[in-house]
Parts: sequence; C-alpha cells; structure tokens
Amino acid sequence: CERFRIFGRMNDWKLVELVLTEEGDEAREEIEQLGLQERTDEIASLIGEGEAIAIAAPGDKRGFYIADTTGTVRQLDAPLTVHALKDEDGQPLQLAAGSSVIDARFRNPVERVRGCSKWYTDFLPDDPEGDVVVPTHLILRAGF
Repeated sequence: CERFRIFGRMNDWKLVELVLTEEGDEAREEIEQLGLQERTDEIASLIGEGEAIAIAAPGDKRGFYIADTTGTVRQLDAPLTVHALKDEDGQPLQLAAGSSVIDARFRNPVERVRGCSKWYTDFLPDDPEGDVVVPTHLILRAGF
C-alpha cells in the first residue's frame, strides 16, 4: 500500500468474498417481508369505509381485483379460509388468527365494453358472492 509509512498495519486490508448462505437468503426474505407488511399496514390504517381498493390476485388474468371497503381494518380472532381469494397455488387463502383484514365488496369486471377494459359494476346488494375479507398485505392501492 502506498500509505504504509503513514498508517502502518492499520491499513492492512484483507480482501474477502461474501457469499450468502441459505440461512442468509431466508433472513433477507424475512426482513423484506417485514418491510412489506409495515407498508401495507400503513396503507390499510388510512383506509376508511366505502373506499375503493385494488387487491393483488395472483390467480386472476388481470393480477388484481377491485373492491369497495365495507368496514375498517380489524384483527382476526380465529383462523379463516377466504374462498374468494386464492394463493399462488390456486388454493383458498388461509389466514391465521391475528391477521390484519378489512371487509370489502367486490366489483365485477366487465369485459371489453366499447373498447374500455377498465369498467366495473357492483354486485347486487343481496348477493353474498360479492362479500370478501381482504388481508391487508394484499392491498395494492386505496382511495382511487
């Protein structure tokens, strides 16, 4: 090193290669997941009743659903299976007790009406198929 006379052995750098292990990958994924959960919790805390939300939908060709909230954020008292929402494997979504959720009512997408592909209609008021419990981690956007 050209500054050896000044710094002596204090500047004796050792070059090493850092390689992630499986444990490191898992820890990184867990940290990223926590950050994502904090962001979605913040979004959810600002949502009031009657607001439009976009929900991630891995199994849907659009990749999202649109719904209107019918309540505010709450914690589940018991585990819940949400048949209206599917996981990455196409199975009904399983939620653990304590999960943050919000009650909502789906909007129906209308396929290509006069060239418009972003048109949605409401479910009939007495149609239970429109009701859904949405885990907050799936909320992509709110209040639009």
